[in-house]
Amino acid sequence: MSTNQNGQRAASNVPAKKQESTEVAFINYKNKITESVLNRIAALQKGGITVPKGFSADNQIYLAFLKLTSMTDPSSKKPVLSLVTPQSVANAMLTMCLKGLSMEKGQCTFIRYGNELQFQQEYHGTVALAKRYGAGDPQAQVIYEGDDFEYEINPKTGKKVVKKHIQKLQNINNDKIVGAWCLVPYADHPDWEPKVEVMTMDEIRRSWMQGATKGQSPAHRNFPQEMAKKTVIGRACKLFVSTSDDAGVYGTDDSPEWQESQEAPAEANAKEAIFTELPQAPEPAAVEAVKEDLPEPGPEDMPAEPEWEAPEDAIPQQAETPLDEGFFNL
Repeated sequence: MSTNQNGQRAASNVPAKKQESTEVAFINYKNKITESVLNRIAALQKGGITVPKGFSADNQIYLAFLKLTSMTDPSSKKPVLSLVTPQSVANAMLTMCLKGLSMEKGQCTFIRYGNELQFQQEYHGTVALAKRYGAGDPQAQVIYEGDDFEYEINPKTGKKVVKKHIQKLQNINNDKIVGAWCLVPYADHPDWEPKVEVMTMDEIRRSWMQGATKGQSPAHRNFPQEMAKKTVIGRACKLFVSTSDDAGVYGTDDSPEWQESQEAPAEANAKEAIFTELPQAPEPAAVEAVKEDLPEPGPEDMPAEPEWEAPEDAIPQQAETPLDEGFFNL
């Protein structure tokens, strides 16, 4: 009896030891990726490139890994991190940090294409970037059939200017949306001419077609007016960012703490700037072992419904189906 009990005891200890070893393997993988990305950022800072002021790269990398451990490939049911190269994970994390965006806040996400993990900026990330570049709160309106809407293009500046938009209550009909427009003011210069974008509904729908759901998500079907607003806001904010300089984003601070944070360590040399000696991709069991320790996601952690247009570098035709349509805010 004692032998059997001991045998059972020994057998029950094996999974615990194995789980412990796989957890350690994943922690080592995560730490090595994080170290490589932070060294790369330090080397870039030494060359004059900075991350946006107030952005904590190590915190955001940690939070991104928490999200990534819960992402699973729908066909193989394997964790995404076990299917992509460590180099692509490091590059995706680096892009996130240089842009100063947060996966945890829904400003960006990571999508698997084959064995590559790629960074993708989301709607909230575009708005956050525009505000970082000096934009005020974007204001968007839907144009319905029967509205008295008029805009003109300034022949001297080429900028659009909305002259009037008179809307009657009886015109509001989601089956009769003809377009949308957005105004993005300057936060610190309200007297400056704001950025304006106008889109027809045909343009908006073609933009939706670039997304994973092709404009057929529940949000698109049930709330087309809100999705149209987000599409035109996204385009207007991208216009704001693309025509602004970096002074407000990578501005300096006189405080010693901030100055010290921008100094690259002496050991951040050119060799360390390249992602060398990266670990192997973790085994599926290693990711699963860590995932079991994570709390169950609540409603606030669930992927958002698709929201706006695809980036200008639209999803390549040869790309695999995204891991989760919800991760595409298109």
